[in-house]
Amino acid sequence: MSKAFSIPQRQSAVGILLIFTSTLYKFIRGFWAALAYFVLKRPEGDILLYIILGVSVLFVLVAIYSYFDYRKFLFHIDYEAEEFILKKGVFSSDFVSIPFDKIQQVNFKRGILQRVAGVYSLVIDTAGSKQKEVEIKAVNTEDANQIADILNSLKEGGNADAEILDETQINTEAKTEKFQEEKWTYRLSLATLIKTGLSSNFFRGFGLIFVFISTIFNELNQFFKEETSEWESQFTEDIGGVATESILFISGLIFLLLALSIFITTAEVFIKYFNLNLTQTKSSLDLQMGLRTNTRVSLKPIRVQILKIVTNPIQRRLNLYKAGLWVASSEENDKKSVIQIPGLEKDTIQKIKSFLYQSSETESGTIFKPHWVELSRRLIIGAIPVIATGILQYFINFIEFQWWILVASAYLLIYAIFQFRIYYSLSLKIGEEFITKSYLAWDETIEIVEIYKLQGISVKQPLWYKKRNLVHVVFHNAAGDITFRAVDKAVLDKMNYCLYAIERTNDAWM
Repeated sequence: MSKAFSIPQRQSAVGILLIFTSTLYKFIRGFWAALAYFVLKRPEGDILLYIILGVSVLFVLVAIYSYFDYRKFLFHIDYEAEEFILKKGVFSSDFVSIPFDKIQQVNFKRGILQRVAGVYSLVIDTAGSKQKEVEIKAVNTEDANQIADILNSLKEGGNADAEILDETQINTEAKTEKFQEEKWTYRLSLATLIKTGLSSNFFRGFGLIFVFISTIFNELNQFFKEETSEWESQFTEDIGGVATESILFISGLIFLLLALSIFITTAEVFIKYFNLNLTQTKSSLDLQMGLRTNTRVSLKPIRVQILKIVTNPIQRRLNLYKAGLWVASSEENDKKSVIQIPGLEKDTIQKIKSFLYQSSETESGTIFKPHWVELSRRLIIGAIPVIATGILQYFINFIEFQWWILVASAYLLIYAIFQFRIYYSLSLKIGEEFITKSYLAWDETIEIVEIYKLQGISVKQPLWYKKRNLVHVVFHNAAGDITFRAVDKAVLDKMNYCLYAIERTNDAWM
């Protein structure tokens, strides 16, 4: 009997529809401004006919491309070479081979169409890759679970000679094993999810509003230059007149943007983390979440390189914390390396720590604090925008002087308060098994890394550090770097210990 998935095969036939919608979406996203132009201009006669014919031809071409993309997409498991093999490409063939020992994790994702069709997107990540190595868009539930189980077993050095089991037997054994291994489950309730969204950093929502408005304006400006120029001039005149006459208008605008930012941030958290379920089994943390895109991830302790715990004053009062589990990634793309789990209670955070670390991460250790030179550096960096805008104000006078003074003073005050909070809260603790970095601005953050998972340590000493016996330390890890500036040179003794601890251990770091 042949081994499971040893023969090249295609994904589910519904993959044609998924490829079609994905390709069509890319076209619409790339040319939405042109589509908006034609809709607003309301073309008639021959022009309208040509547009309809062009759109029809586009649909046909995308459908043909989707079919051949589906036909050319083949995958299988090569047990002898110990690799997962993928062949794809319509106009040129692309071969991807992933050795079992390079597989970082196997995840499941599910968009709206995939839920309707009853299939999963199977994503295989490898350590150090710039993007997803393999994504199979349409795999039925049974095959997805079986592929994940086989690859997870093989990457851990399991038995590669297992034969295909009966489908019913696979499902029964998997459910029984999961039931027996499950130790605890945390479910994020709807009320907790909303509280998490309302108490999150709403500055991200403000940034999204700014980027959205800027993108819309720039795209429309390419097709409606005259109209947008008139709108911009009129808006500038209105704002300029109102700003000098009424602070109430500016206050109302700021309040509106703030409310909209909070709403967007809450909606983003709701969509991304809806129905979050975190389960600890005997050997892994299993996470499932998401409304628009449902994601399933299974993490073993050895894969987690850095644990980051974040909260803020409001969330701490509500007993809400966010855990960030960082796994190995490339420097070019570290966003995909972190798995964020918000809305956790303090007891759940402690359970995650206990599972990830056999020994206590609260061990005693030597604590280092930064020198005041670090505070000076931060304050100087923050003053640069004020100096730059002050020079522009002197030569160009782009805003009334009293308004510039008001904005610059408010900025410097808020910036200085945050930097003083960060400076006085910054600490680096080095123990026998763990390195812990803590700091506080608005968010309170703790980063924990096991010493044996470090890949190296860099120590730098700029000229202005020498007289004060200060150094700049960087701990290199497969998931990213932990940096600590302007620390006393006495930390070098601990660096020697860390290097010794890295060399003496035989434990696998991933």
